Amino acid sequence: MKFARLFTSLCAAALAACAAPAGAPQAAETRAAPLAGTRWVGVVDPSIDPRATPWIEFVGEGRITGFTGCNMLNGNWSGEGAATRLGGLVTTKRMCLGPADEIEKHVLAAMSNQSRVSREGARLVFTAPGGARFEFTPAR
Repeated sequence: MKFARLFTSLCAAALAACAAPAGAPQAAETRAAPLAGTRWVGVVDPSIDPRATPWIEFVGEGRITGFTGCNMLNGNWSGEGAATRLGGLVTTKRMCLGPADEIEKHVLAAMSNQSRVSREGARLVFTAPGGARFEFTPAR
């Protein structure tokens, strides 16, 4: 019984010694780089006309603007990283055919007020509840 108490005390002391100093950010508190002021370019087949490449920009705190591959997009966003949420997305209503139309369908299927926004390496990924997904890379 004494051995079990001694072992438990030693384990607790070892864990305490490994803990981060007071005030240091914990792993759960580490956040991804802020989205405000960033611009992203859609990941599409390179053989598609570059004019049909979607892009989005997190304009300041709370506004998003972009291009779906066919139409302009505007709306709101809040939060950061995995907790980022979109809202009030609206697009222009220009009719497009061919690859631009197909790209727009993929973008809009993945981007809604219920979509999850996450970072996977350098990519920003929008995933809709139904599984539709669209990826962006940082604009250069």
